[in-house]
Amino acid sequence: MPLLTFSDLTDGTTPSGESVFDSLYTMSTSALNGNLDALNLSSVNRRVVRHPYLQKGATSGGGMTAGTCSLDYFTHKLEESSDGSTDYATQGVYAGVASPQSADDGEFIAIPGASIQFYLPYKAYVLLTWQVTWVGDGGQEGSPCSDVRLFVDGASLGTDHCNVRRVLRTQFPVESSSGTAQRDKNYLRDRYKSRYWSGHQWLPLTKSSEGTSTPLKKGFHSASLRVLQTPEVHQTRIRARSMKFIFFKAQDD
Repeated sequence: MPLLTFSDLTDGTTPSGESVFDSLYTMSTSALNGNLDALNLSSVNRRVVRHPYLQKGATSGGGMTAGTCSLDYFTHKLEESSDGSTDYATQGVYAGVASPQSADDGEFIAIPGASIQFYLPYKAYVLLTWQVTWVGDGGQEGSPCSDVRLFVDGASLGTDHCNVRRVLRTQFPVESSSGTAQRDKNYLRDRYKSRYWSGHQWLPLTKSSEGTSTPLKKGFHSASLRVLQTPEVHQTRIRARSMKFIFFKAQDD
């Protein structure tokens, strides 16, 4: 920081209150906080300010959320009684959609443990990383599909081939040599039918025509993985999942 000189304070004399006030309390706070100016900037080697001289969070930060408890998502399933009437055998959280790939954003349900809200103290670029494993009970009926998609600030991110993964058929009939009573039944063949997704995304996603990207604004933002399934999938089970974010301060305007 700049050298501070107090001409009114002399060794061996008792200063007045006015001189103390004028020398200390009217001093520039920028000088007190170590403002880099022409007097000391030239002494910084290659003008590089290394991490020991930066306060925590001054240029970067991060956080995460996670969960390991299994979460089940059901579609509505009707069951016909002996008298011919129907009723919900399972009253799910949604009815399912014919094509999750073209579904509205509002159809998806956020997954606890893979959804996070965070605050950026300044304009910043953000790196998201996540892990999730899930499985459905889709069989040979129809076109079973359980989709998990990335959302940022409440909107789906990317295209149908980016930032979305899906589980298709996971149940298969028993071998033909099995007993007659078992041949028409489908089973989840083994635990390896689960889908594992370890993904990452740099934000912002889009760039201008000049090839530059505008960093995210200061304030609150959100990132989440959300799930949706077709009616042929009666149950989707989300197992372990996590969402992490790391932000890097962008250059000031």
